[in-house]
Amino acid sequence: MKKVTIIALHLAFGGIEKAICAMANLFAERYEVEVLSLYDMPNAPAFPLDKRVKVRYLLSDTPNREEWKAALSGHDLAGFARESLRAVKILRDKKRAVIDAIQSVESGVVVTTRPEDNVLLSKYGRPGVLKIAQLHQDHRFDKGLVKDFKKNYGGVDVFALLTPGLRDEVRDMLRGHNDHTELVYIPNFLEHFPENTDKYPREKTVLAVGRLNEVKRFELLIRLFAALHGEFPDWRLRIVGEGEERGRLEAAIKELHAENYVNLTGRKDADGVEDEMLRASLYAMTSRSEGFPFVLLEAQSCGLPVVAFDVRVGPGFVVQNGVNGYLAADMVYEDFCEKLASLMKDEALRRKMAEAAKARASDFSREKVAEIWYSILGD
Repeated sequence: MKKVTIIALHLAFGGIEKAICAMANLFAERYEVEVLSLYDMPNAPAFPLDKRVKVRYLLSDTPNREEWKAALSGHDLAGFARESLRAVKILRDKKRAVIDAIQSVESGVVVTTRPEDNVLLSKYGRPGVLKIAQLHQDHRFDKGLVKDFKKNYGGVDVFALLTPGLRDEVRDMLRGHNDHTELVYIPNFLEHFPENTDKYPREKTVLAVGRLNEVKRFELLIRLFAALHGEFPDWRLRIVGEGEERGRLEAAIKELHAENYVNLTGRKDADGVEDEMLRASLYAMTSRSEGFPFVLLEAQSCGLPVVAFDVRVGPGFVVQNGVNGYLAADMVYEDFCEKLASLMKDEALRRKMAEAAKARASDFSREKVAEIWYSILGD
């Protein structure tokens, strides 16, 4: 049986990690699968893994960003120096562990899932091994990433991008620089679809899910929703997730006197998130950057129309504007509010878009994406 080795940063909560677990489960149906996780994070793996998937953790230490920040903000010079040295060691050990993992694979397939690891796969991957690189983040294509595409991906056999548009962009970049690497479009997929999207009565709730960090722009969502509250006093906003921005978001809610209609639920497991999605009526996304937003597929599979800013790559690929939701011009607040309000006041429109949302989610089923993967991996 062919072996597939997947190299991951960690298997804790996150969209990339959810995609990796789903991919490993899919591969386990035909191949021997091992996931090499750099870090053994708390509560990992955070997503279900097929019992046939082997997991091996490569490092004993974990990232110390929070400790480093605490020492810096607390003016603890000794602690800051200690955590800075520890951070350098962690990064050095991480790179060495990835190189060793890549070089240890003498046959079968290796899949890397981070840009920095893709470069190492190209350089250190063994001949005769099928070397597959994925790009799950950094879709704005900064100069360093483009330089790597052109100069440091030549040893990669297959480069998998999450949308056709990204694949075509990279193809243009590689022209004249790399004629070896095959560029393919392989989207993420949903392993689970709700059996009954009418399980609960729909509440007048706008839902958002994600890590509470600056990229998600949840404070902006709170302020935009507060601006609509006077017109829609019976609607609520619920934000599911945890992260470093919680204190800032709580302060914004207090400043806006929005405690009665904006709720931060904290982190929930997959079943808890699905219950939230089956009870809500709309999904809102204000992220400033998205790759392939799993959460939008999940929301659509639960029958939620989506309103999102039309940022680069992600939402515009999943949301069909005017069909299963709306795309607002990025950072045009009036446009976002108008589109959200149009759905909040029109139940018939919400129902129509809900059906279209479920149909769109079905385009990203396990079965459809499996066909692409198996054609690449072979027997």
